[in-house]
This record gives sequence, structure tokens and C-alpha cells, in this order.
Amino acid sequence: MRGVVGLAVAFAAFAAAFALHIVGGATDQGWLFALAVGLIYLTAAGFPEVALWAAGDNRLSAGESRAVLAVGFLAGSAFTLGAFWAANGRAFEAWMFAGAPMTVACVSWALRNTRTAAAQARSPGRPIA
Repeated sequence: MRGVVGLAVAFAAFAAAFALHIVGGATDQGWLFALAVGLIYLTAAGFPEVALWAAGDNRLSAGESRAVLAVGFLAGSAFTLGAFWAANGRAFEAWMFAGAPMTVACVSWALRNTRTAAAQARSPGRPIA
């Protein structure tokens, strides 16, 4: 159940960024639009890690963590592919289909390492499980 909640929170973050980009574009506020697009890319490419964090990964079983990562990876790859498509003038290119999952893997890995390093810095001497 926690995994589903984590995925829902990650989707809500992506949807909020998407809505913000619409508001920024409709009100002709370039700074808001640019911020929202950055948030779209972050929440799309980091979708698996955002979902795992929101689910409380230290409280999930190994199987549930793998399921959240798998579903989050698929969703994040689709959202990232959509962001690439939009940035490319609403046209697909062959590189996007390989680039989207690679981007999701790299950004999620970077977020995981950053989160782990921050947790270790808060509690030195206590290993992170």
C-alpha cells in the first residue's frame, strides 16, 4: 500500500509541475514557465526515486521496493519521453526512445546518491540500511 501511495505522490508532483507550466505559459511569465519545465524534467526523470522516497523506502519490503522502482521507471520513462517530444517541437526522434530510460536511470541514481549522502551526513556513525 505504501508503494501505491509513493507512486501517487510522485505523479501528483509531476502533475503539479505540468499544471504550473500551463499557468506560466498562459500568463506569459517566462520565469514561471522555465521553472515549471525544470520541475517537469526533474519529476519525470526522477520519478522512481521520488516515488520510493515518498513511500518511505526504509519501511518497504524488498519486493515492494522493486515493484515501486519498476513501475516508477516505466512511468518516468514515458513522462520523460513526452517531455523530450514537447521540447523537440512535438516530433519524435529515434534517440528519444533510448534517451528517456537512460535519463531516468541516471537522474534517479543521482537523486538516490544525494539522498543517501545527506542521510549519512545527518547521522554519522549510524549506517544507512
